[in-house]
Amino acid sequence: MGYSITENAEINSGEWTTVEYIVTPGTTSNFAKISPFLVADGIFLKSIKIEQGNEFLGVPVPSLPSDANGTSFTARWKAVSGATKYYLDVYSYGADNKKIMFLENQEVTPTSSSYISYKVEGLNPEITYYYTARAANETAVSGNSEEIEVIKVISALNKPAVSVSASSDGSYTATWGTVADAESYHVNVLCRKTLAEAGSADMLTESFDCFTAGTIENFEYAYDRHLEMLGEKGWTGKDMLYFKGGMGLTPYSANESYIATPVMGLSSDNGKVTVILTAAATKNRVLSTDGALKLALEDAEGNLSEPVELKLNVSGFHTYTVNLTGGTAASKVKIYDFNGETSFRYFFDDITVKQVKPAGYVTTSTYKTAEVETTSFTGSIEKEDNAAYYVTVTAAARTVDGGNVGVIYSAPSDEALIAEFSGAEDMTIGTEDTVTFRSVGNGMIEVTAAADTIVEIYDLSGRKIMNTTVSSGINTLRVNASGVVIVKAGAVARKLAL
Repeated sequence: MGYSITENAEINSGEWTTVEYIVTPGTTSNFAKISPFLVADGIFLKSIKIEQGNEFLGVPVPSLPSDANGTSFTARWKAVSGATKYYLDVYSYGADNKKIMFLENQEVTPTSSSYISYKVEGLNPEITYYYTARAANETAVSGNSEEIEVIKVISALNKPAVSVSASSDGSYTATWGTVADAESYHVNVLCRKTLAEAGSADMLTESFDCFTAGTIENFEYAYDRHLEMLGEKGWTGKDMLYFKGGMGLTPYSANESYIATPVMGLSSDNGKVTVILTAAATKNRVLSTDGALKLALEDAEGNLSEPVELKLNVSGFHTYTVNLTGGTAASKVKIYDFNGETSFRYFFDDITVKQVKPAGYVTTSTYKTAEVETTSFTGSIEKEDNAAYYVTVTAAARTVDGGNVGVIYSAPSDEALIAEFSGAEDMTIGTEDTVTFRSVGNGMIEVTAAADTIVEIYDLSGRKIMNTTVSSGINTLRVNASGVVIVKAGAVARKLAL
């Protein structure tokens, strides 16, 4: 209204919606201005009505408490022009979703400050509280402010301590103790595969299954916080979207719209890399066969390899394969808009990055992710030669940072072994008190023993190439051989790729 503070309305319905605001206008040049905000396709207005009167009191605009510690917080809101007092309600919700009042109609006297505050004490730290405020004068009382949840301000979370109970059929249960202030736990199951011989290895796979809403006709805009939901950390991007099971790009101008993978070691095979992605394009919200993308490798200094143009010449989702060159020890795959036309939208259903690696190379990928509110997680893994599975758990909780609700995470727990396979009948599970073997690359073998143990190593012809005694605990052995060897300790024997 004129030069008053702008109010934003978010409309989440496809129906006509009535939006009502009480504003304090300026002293001159008063006029109502209504305009789109963060809307690509504009807005529709059916009617506008402006009323004026002393009985109108603006609704207070509250803030998130920045000092909530579980037993107290300070409620705070903007002063309302014309108000001579305020009423504060603090409450929780019962099992029947009815309010349980802690403070009701608590009168608060305004000060000369542009903000009004009131400290609330004596709260139960096990209960979630909310508050609303109302402005009042001798003739009127405003409506309730927005309901504010009182979120505890947390500076740090302890990392969980995880243990695993596993069975020979591949099922397992990971458990950990309760972390103080944690609201949820993020479980990440890793799979490490050791190549028995040189071959193509998956450096990264992303299915975008973390997104459960939206379609290519009705997508949502994606920001950096959405990239944190992906299986691997370190994704970056600009002008992005997401939909159920996928992400994409929304070019808005000639400025580059892109998405880039986390950094990977891609220097093998003379830097040759294969990218497989399932993608589709729309133009003016209609499936198109004219879409085009660029793919390139970006090194640690931000330099791009020679880009490859990918024409999305199939209407709808189709799987495309792109070969890139120029991989380094620290590269990421960058996928970006080729046309720079704002009428195009690009959608990705799956992305896989592959590279030929030597025998003994160990790939690490995310096998399973989950978010749970309990302190245990049950799952199963596939028996696969030369594969080992580990689980980590990260505690998470909401907090208030800079006036906004954010999420704070603990450091990931130490990796806990679920199971390790070297053959269909050769398995070491995390709870067995026995000798375990693991190839760590470059001709090195890690041996974990419960007691002093004699370890023998043979090549595939049966020739013994090492005989040594290891102490209880973790031992590292250097083997003067390459390819696959057989490691034996007592009754335990395994094949390992060096």
